[in-house]
Amino acid sequence: MARSGASGLCAPGRSGGFTLLEVLTAFVLFAVTLAALLQIFSAGLRDAQLADEYARAVMIAQSRLDDATAVEKLTEGRSGGDAAPFQWALEVTPYDERQESDEARAAPEFFTPVRLVRLESTVSWRAADGRDRNVRLVTLQFAPRP
Repeated sequence: MARSGASGLCAPGRSGGFTLLEVLTAFVLFAVTLAALLQIFSAGLRDAQLADEYARAVMIAQSRLDDATAVEKLTEGRSGGDAAPFQWALEVTPYDERQESDEARAAPEFFTPVRLVRLESTVSWRAADGRDRNVRLVTLQFAPRP
């Protein structure tokens, strides 16, 4: 039995290249794969940017709490400011543990020279994805009674 072609792989009268349909199919497959990879990459970048924004917002909120607790005497009230693109607010209010649980409400009240003050630091911003985001940190601090 005789083989056709030099290598024996081609049919008689056909050259050894790809057809136009095979090239187009490979190109479409490559384009779809590339589009999926680019979409995954852009989603990863968007998530990384959002994580960076949250980290910066937490640092601002924590620094506002640190500034407030570094003073000798805490004053009750609300303050705020702007650290573009972030807006921050700090609220200092008296803390009443009797609001937290039934056991604390039933306990007798003792006089102590200190009291607890609740500090709430909130940072809000419009994220890169267009949504309004915020971070809130809350802590308790000892303060002298008025």
